[in-house]
Amino acid sequence: MKKTNTNSQRYVFVSAALLLFTLLLVASAIADVDTYVSGPSIRVSMISQDPDPVKPGEYLELRWMVINMGSTPLQDVEFMLVSDYPFQMLGNDDGVRQLGTIQGHQKGEEGVVLYYKVRIDEDASEGINELTLMYRFTGVDDWTKLGNFDVRVQSVDAAVVIESVSLEPERITPGNSGRLTLKITNLADSLMKDINVKLDLMLETMPQPTTGTEAALRYDALPFVPTSSSSEKRIASLKPGESVLVDYDLMVYPSALSRVYKLPVIMTYKDELDTEFEKDDLVGIVVGSKPDVYAVIDSSDLVAGKKTGKVSFKFVNKGVTDIKFLDVVLDETDEYKIISSKEEYIGNIDSDDFESVEFSIYLNNNGNAKKESVLEFPLHVTFKDANNIDYDKDVMMKYQIRTPEERGEAQSTSAMIIAVVIVIMLAVWLGYRSWEKRRKKAQQK
Repeated sequence: MKKTNTNSQRYVFVSAALLLFTLLLVASAIADVDTYVSGPSIRVSMISQDPDPVKPGEYLELRWMVINMGSTPLQDVEFMLVSDYPFQMLGNDDGVRQLGTIQGHQKGEEGVVLYYKVRIDEDASEGINELTLMYRFTGVDDWTKLGNFDVRVQSVDAAVVIESVSLEPERITPGNSGRLTLKITNLADSLMKDINVKLDLMLETMPQPTTGTEAALRYDALPFVPTSSSSEKRIASLKPGESVLVDYDLMVYPSALSRVYKLPVIMTYKDELDTEFEKDDLVGIVVGSKPDVYAVIDSSDLVAGKKTGKVSFKFVNKGVTDIKFLDVVLDETDEYKIISSKEEYIGNIDSDDFESVEFSIYLNNNGNAKKESVLEFPLHVTFKDANNIDYDKDVMMKYQIRTPEERGEAQSTSAMIIAVVIVIMLAVWLGYRSWEKRRKKAQQK
């Protein structure tokens, strides 16, 4: 009884082993059928494209692995690269490569490496460009075309640019708003998409602040805030050569200084190969306003009957922008000559401030102390604003020369005469008394 059980177990074990061996043979046969075929059979696969992607005008190295998966060798194997646009062969290269005999039953790295070096045309289209390979060998006289291989061509990174910048008005007054318009253009010869244009008002492209003070200074470094929209605009796509206008409505802080501000712009976009690009640029925004300065006659001692005198002019800056390098020239007329310098330099006048300048003159026709007259003072003024824009203006100032009586100077003269007479009379009286005392003393002796 035990012997029968032992034989049965051995039978089951042998049967299982034979079945497993049979399955292994079948699997091996299936794998071999999948890998090898009877007769010649070529398999060509691209190994590399260097560089990848390649730019127009650059040189490109291409490598393929050629494998004979057939059971018989391939003799006199030749490959030819078709040099269609945008691929250009170098020198006298006709694109034909002779690989000789390729043995059968190859796999993995046992194949032959096929190598080409070509140039990409400078006007090559960006994106996927198809490249064609053909082959032949002994027994097959005609060229056999393989499936097309894809080569990625990509133009320069700066394909999307800010072509122009406009600001309306040209200068934004502190506390007011303006519109910044950027013209975005695609200079590439292929589609660009997912274009994002952002005004870097918080200076994110610069190293981040490490202290609260630095953060506060950065917050106020660019005195602009978008009003009608955010600081970020999106463009779905731009065709080659296409442009689009992007507008930003900006308000300037009332406390902003009048000067030119450099505003960073961050652009990100993708090409047709979904390659992402980022580009940083700068645009200029002028903050300021036209200077508002006026002149008045500050003081003068000119009076009828007096030939010489002085006149002082006050220049007031009532605008929001500072004034620099202010220079004043007083021209002579038939009524007077200038006996001081004809030109006086004032320099800077801050907003809501004033400065004065004085000239000495000689009046040609002012001999009658009882005759009033009107003088005209032609002034020529030149200056610059905070952004060094030049200005000049001619100002005609009028001054009425009055009589001493009208100016109150006659009363002062009469009072002085009376005072002098009183002093003289008092001196005479005191002198008389002193003399009288001396006379009486002399008589008593």
